[in-house]
Amino acid sequence: MQIKTTQKCEKCYMERVFKETISGTDHFYCEHHKTANSVKMETLGVKTEKVFFFHLKELLPLILIIGLVTLFAFIRQLSGFDWMLYMMDWMGLFLITFGGLKLVDLKGFAYGFASYDVIAKRYLSYGFIFPFLEIFLGVLYLAGFMFLLQNILVLIISALGMYSAYKVITNKNEIRCVCMGTLFHIPMTWATFTENFLMAAMVFLMLTM
Repeated sequence: MQIKTTQKCEKCYMERVFKETISGTDHFYCEHHKTANSVKMETLGVKTEKVFFFHLKELLPLILIIGLVTLFAFIRQLSGFDWMLYMMDWMGLFLITFGGLKLVDLKGFAYGFASYDVIAKRYLSYGFIFPFLEIFLGVLYLAGFMFLLQNILVLIISALGMYSAYKVITNKNEIRCVCMGTLFHIPMTWATFTENFLMAAMVFLMLTM
């Protein structure tokens, strides 16, 4: 559910859905941080809009970024195309771009990530480390390094991403995906699952070539 308002959850900065008044002061929370006394915003007359399974307008930033990453990786191959180098460049640009976007609001990302990622739910510190890990792995790919551990880590990250997205989608939970940080309101859809699947497929191909 997307709330047409600028107010955010006071704990994780995701879209507010619940409200609680404490000592005359209104406090706003998302689905994951509501309290026993919280009241759902719909009952307070707040205008809401349901997020469609595939909302093209909301997914546009994700589509554009992936498109630009694909284009820039291709441009780097103009002097002589090589599939292995292309995939390494794509992975490097993808990981650095998405990791960098998460750093814009690291705290917001960490708490948002903890709302659906299986590891971040248990260890919040993982959400604070994750963007730096993505950037580090991206630098290795762009620098031309192909370590087995590096590829295994990316496979694990993408597999966990697919699992988390699948759980949210099949449970029909309306959760914000923070794969691009908190700058954009990206709904958790099959597009998120596909993004992680592409990463896993590309790493698998690199390991077998």
